[in-house]
This record gives sequence, structure tokens and C-alpha cells, in this order.
Amino acid sequence: MSNFSYISALLAAVVLFAGFSASLQYPLAQNYSSGILRMAKAAQMHAYLDPIKDYCDDFYEYACGRWRKLQPTSVGKPKTAYLDQLQDLYVRKSVDMLQSGLELDNSADRILTKFFESCRNKAAVQQLGVEPILKVVDLRGGWPTIMSHSWYEYEYDWLRVVADLRRRLGVDILIGLEVVPDFAEEDMNRLKVGAPKLKLGDKQHYLDDRYDDERDDYKEGIAEKLHKYFPYMSAHWAEEVAQQVLHIEQQLAKGLPDNQQLTLVQTSRQRFVSELKVAYGNYVDLNRYLTLVVNQTIYSKVYETPQEYMPNLVEVIRDTPKLHIANYTMWRVLDHLDYAGEINVANNENWCVRKIISFFPAQLQSMFNRNYNSVTMVNELQATWSDIKNIFHNELASPQLEWISESTRKNAIQKLEKIRLKLIARDDAEFAAELRDLEIRRDQYYSNLMNVLEWQTQHNLQTLFTKPQAVQPEMRLPHYNPINNNIEIPITFLQTRFFWDAEYPHALRYATLGFLLAHEMLRGFDANGRRYDQHGYQRSWWDTSSAGAYDERAKCFDRNQNNKFYHHDRMTPIALDAKMREERILDSGALAIAQLTYQQWWENVYDRGDVPSKETLPLLAHTPQQLFFIGFAQLWCTDYHESVETFEGTPEAVRVNGALANLDEFARELKCDLGSAMHPEKKCEVF
Repeated sequence: MSNFSYISALLAAVVLFAGFSASLQYPLAQNYSSGILRMAKAAQMHAYLDPIKDYCDDFYEYACGRWRKLQPTSVGKPKTAYLDQLQDLYVRKSVDMLQSGLELDNSADRILTKFFESCRNKAAVQQLGVEPILKVVDLRGGWPTIMSHSWYEYEYDWLRVVADLRRRLGVDILIGLEVVPDFAEEDMNRLKVGAPKLKLGDKQHYLDDRYDDERDDYKEGIAEKLHKYFPYMSAHWAEEVAQQVLHIEQQLAKGLPDNQQLTLVQTSRQRFVSELKVAYGNYVDLNRYLTLVVNQTIYSKVYETPQEYMPNLVEVIRDTPKLHIANYTMWRVLDHLDYAGEINVANNENWCVRKIISFFPAQLQSMFNRNYNSVTMVNELQATWSDIKNIFHNELASPQLEWISESTRKNAIQKLEKIRLKLIARDDAEFAAELRDLEIRRDQYYSNLMNVLEWQTQHNLQTLFTKPQAVQPEMRLPHYNPINNNIEIPITFLQTRFFWDAEYPHALRYATLGFLLAHEMLRGFDANGRRYDQHGYQRSWWDTSSAGAYDERAKCFDRNQNNKFYHHDRMTPIALDAKMREERILDSGALAIAQLTYQQWWENVYDRGDVPSKETLPLLAHTPQQLFFIGFAQLWCTDYHESVETFEGTPEAVRVNGALANLDEFARELKCDLGSAMHPEKKCEVF
């Protein structure tokens, strides 16, 4: 067996056993599990290392060189990243939590567990097939040939069908509908009507000859799924309906904008619903459509976007047989309910949890927090934050930071002292109230799914009559919010044995948790953060000389060789914009602060009993300081599939190597020669 295969097998075995031993509650197992946990972490880190690589030439490749072999990408999963495993771990733990069978006092928890059980019940789902779905759509005419052989085209009211399905299932068919904040009035919402999201995306993918193969694949996929759903129907019928779906979407795409870079404001116009009725008449009666969906008459103005879509839709409705529209409508329902999803494959528990995350993210996080997170973890988080904050406070107060004026320095210290960690969580009573009228049964997944979709749709539509609420993007890592001057911590971030554990070296805690906290802390003092004061008000609290000195130092990151550590020749080379430059400034500053914080901790404990021995790991012949740098680099281990053509941000290798190359302590610890890639003569520093 090769050394690589041996390490891979060892990693798998140790991690498996560590997961088992960690679940033991008996004191007798504690010492044994401590050794196993340390071995598991060491095996994981060792497996990603590529010792053949010269760490003074490319430390990222040294630390993450074997990641690509252990965590391969695919067309279905075009990116694999160490940080994504945090979400995977959350899903796996949620599976255990939801299938534990515990009696629950919390009504929201009971709804989640019942939905999960119904989703896992493959036998019941497969036995019912698409019957529950067809019963719903049959209320408004059914599906020609499938549900009724006596279906008459002249009786088919397409607008009533799509309006009812939008109200009940939240699916946009032919007409897109959304509640959006008013562009001018900050305290109100408006309805936006126009183009729905089409499966292939933009206009070019439907009409440009370059995408013929992609359209053929799309059509074949529809036919295959239809044949699977309705095996008693002929293959010819499935192909015919698939062609109808593609043709209708191609016609709809003619009403999409040619320029994808136009903003929503640029492509929208504001009109009264009565004006829409006059403009599009009975072919597309938007007044009737909105009344059916919202269940009341809309008198206010709505946004229509893009402006070319509705006139084009009138032509599509006028020229398309109702039979084809009916077929298209029913296909969109099946596709929306994801009947062809992974629910029908073995081991579908993870898929069911991800469904819950899509519908009830905050509720599941609250349940997770009560079951897994502990006071000890929160205390360790706060202790690490306190250490990081104190180091930066000392730097701000030090005369060595000569480029900041005294007045700006004083304001910066005041802002730093006000920054707090905030755990993102909501009151459980709110969840219970929100879910009070939602009916979920353990043995009826598709009925549950449709009930959830109707509940979600009604909840979203009700926001039309409330003031706009700031939409919080999904966060999996700490995130600085300049409005309240807090670092917000997602509940899913607090998971033992990922970033840190009492049995791991402190070097790994400061290299991962410490770095991430320092990174977000510095957002309060970068080019954007300096526009918000300690209370979150937009106010320029930097004087001109300090702001100018910051900007001048930031230019160094532009001059640095950004593509020196660029490894993906097939992908578009990066162009360093202002956002990426700020990211690299934060990376370098946060790493320096985290390293200094660990160094100070080490100096305080290195002569205390067996503490130094706990700062090393088996299998790894590295000093504690070297473990710190490896831990930081492996935080960003990532690979991209060959189908990925561009980076969304600065490549991970550039971020890691760039930050380390700016740190003298790294070159000193690794003994890199001056002038080598990881120890350049010219270094960049702001913080």
C-alpha cells in the first residue's frame, strides 16, 4: 500500500472511530477518546499535506496539495472546499437530531420532525407517486390525456389555473410575481409582475444557435422524467410534451432583455393595475390574475419588468394552443415540486434535511442550537474574541501605528470597544406562532410539501402590507454588520471538533477561529467600515491624513504580484478590483493579529506542565507555530471542476500565500530565504 493510500485509510478509520468514541458519555472513555480525537485531527491535516511541495515557494500547495485527490469535484459538485464541510456537518448532525425519536415539547420542532419523517418515508412516497400533485391541479382542469380524456380546450381557463397554482404552491408559470421594496419609498413594498425565471436562464440560451446542444439536453431530460412519472404513457407523448415545453419557453424568452447587465430599475416601469388591464386586455388580464393570487383587489401601482415581456406574452397566449399551455403548466408544477429529486434514491436523509433548510432555516438552526451547542463553546468563542480584540486594541494604542492620527486613533479605539459578538437567533415563541396553522402529517410527504409551499407563499405575499425588512443573506461564517457594529455569529458556526476543540492545539483555534474573528473585526476599519462610527451611523470619523495614509498603503496590494500563485490556467485570470484588494488587506491584517495573539498565549503557557506537548500532534513533525500556519492554510483548501470558468472572488491560493508572504514571522519560522516567493523583499501592511 502506498503512503498516500495508507494515510487515506487511516484518516477514514480514525475519523469514523472518533465519531463513535465522541458519542460515548461514560467517564471511562474520556482519556481514550481524547487521544483518538487528536489522532483524527492529525490524520486529517496530514492527508491534505503534500510534502513534496516546497513550502517556501508555494505554501498553499504544500498545505492543500492532496485536497483535490481526497475531495474530488464533479459536474454535479463543481467546487469542493474545506469550509463547505461545515455545512455538510450541520446537515449530518441535523439528520441525527431529527431521527432521534425524542419526545419534543416545542411545537416548531414537532413540525420539523414530522416533515422529515414524511420525506424519509420512501415507500409511501413511491406508492403515492404523482397522485397528490395531480389531485391539486385537477381542481382547475387537470392535465389533458393524463387526468381526463374528455378535456375540452374551450373550457380551459389558463389564467385561473396559473393564478391558483401561484397562490397555493408559489410557482411562477408564464407570469412572474414578487413582493419587492419600493425603489423610492423606503417604508413600503410593491408587487412586481413580469417575466418568470426560465430554466435555461437568459435570452441567449434559448435563442442563440451556440446553445443548441444545451437545449437538446434540456428537452431530452424533460422527456425522460415524464416517461418516468407516467410509464403507462407512450414515449412519443413524452417527447411531444417536452418539445412543447421548450417551444413555449423559447417564445417567452423573446420578451427578455438583450442586455443582462441592466438593473431592475432600468428595466421596470410603474403602472396602476387598471392600466395593465387596458394594455393587455383579456389575453393577459393582470387585474384578475393579481386579485386571484392576493385574494383582494390591488389599487396601488405595481412594477412591470422587463417592459418588453408582457406584450410578448400576449402574442404567446394568442398563438399557442391551449392544450400546449395546459401541458406546459402541469410540467412546471411537477418540476417545481422536484418530484424527480433525490428523494427516490437510497440514503436520502441528507436531501430531506436540505429541504427543511430551504423552508425553515431559522427554525432548524434554533432546534440545532438547543440540541448541540453548549455554554462551554460560547465561552471559548468569547475568550478567543477577547484575546483577538485585546491584541488589536494594543496595536491601535501603540505609537508604532504611526500613520493614524491621534484623533482617528481615539475614535478607532472607541469603535473597537463597542464591537460585540452577537449570536444570530430568534425567539422560539415566534416560530411556534408562525407555524401554528401549518398542518404536517408523518406519512404524506407531497401533501406536506404543498401545505408548506402554500404557507410560505401566503407568508411572502403578506409582506406586501408591511414595511420592508432587511433581508439577511445566508451566513455560515462570522460576519461584521456595520449598522449595529456587531460581529454576527451563525448558530451553525458553533460546531465542536471543526474549527476548534478542547483536545486540539490552541494553534489551530487561533489560526481558524481567531483569524475569522479578526478578519471580520477589521471590516469595521477598512475603506468601507471607516464610513460607519461606533454607533453604526454613517459618519466619516477618519481625518483626511489618516484616510490618505490608509489608501496609500493599500496601493501596495495593487503592486504586488497577484497572479504569482495562480494555478488554474483554464479559468479566467483574476483582475484585482477594489473589493478583492480590501479582502487581501483584511487577510494580511487578520493573519498578523491572529498569529500575534497565539504567540502571546504561547509565551504565557510554554513553561506550564504538559501544555507544550498538547500543542503538537501525532503524525505531524511540526512546531506549534508551524501548525498555526498549516491550520490557517487548510482553512481555505479548495478545488474547482474543469467546467468552472471563472472565480467568484480572489482565488484561495492567492489569499493564503499573499497573507503569509506579508508576514515576517512566517518566513522566520519556516526559514524561507529572502527573495523567495513566500519571503519577498517587498511586503505590504496596513494593520
